Amino acid sequence: MPTFNPSHFLSYCQSLYEADSTYDSEQSNRLARHRHVEPDAAQFLANIATIRQPKKVLEVGTSTGFSTLWLAYGLRHQAECDFTSLDIDKNRSEAARQHLQNTRLSDSVRLIVQDAFIFFNSNEDVFDLVFLDAERQFYIDYIRGLHNALDVGSVLIVDNVISHRDEVSEFLAEFTNDSRYLCHTLDVGAGLFMAVRQEH
Repeated sequence: MPTFNPSHFLSYCQSLYEADSTYDSEQSNRLARHRHVEPDAAQFLANIATIRQPKKVLEVGTSTGFSTLWLAYGLRHQAECDFTSLDIDKNRSEAARQHLQNTRLSDSVRLIVQDAFIFFNSNEDVFDLVFLDAERQFYIDYIRGLHNALDVGSVLIVDNVISHRDEVSEFLAEFTNDSRYLCHTLDVGAGLFMAVRQEH
């Protein structure tokens, strides 16, 4: 059985990013675009995953799997890690599954097709790392679910917080104004917000 090849992975991700960027530029409907994270943001996620060595990871907003690939890449040496990625679109989730298979990372990720609000309403798990990159207008609806899914040492990372600052400001304030978290906005990609939970 073929094994993971780092050179192939890097080349594959570059080709995927270029192909999907071209695809997105041709779509007049924003919702039809794949809207991946920028490569530097994806690599930042991989580094955080490698450094943090989380046991449980949640991605909200798989799309076609660009960030999923990079998170899985960062987790590939983690012996026991439960990585779940959610998306409401079955076709995009299936595309992500194919990309994971093509890079020999499919065994490390559980892809779920489900609305994030429904997931959080029934979720009882606590995650060490959560990456949020979905439809921004719904973020505020996830607040309670996110708080319940995070504990001391848990890291929440949110994409597009500089490029779409006005759309996420109310959501981000729920964390920056909460003394349980230390928060930072990073000028990486379209802007990453990182909240680390310090108190129960």
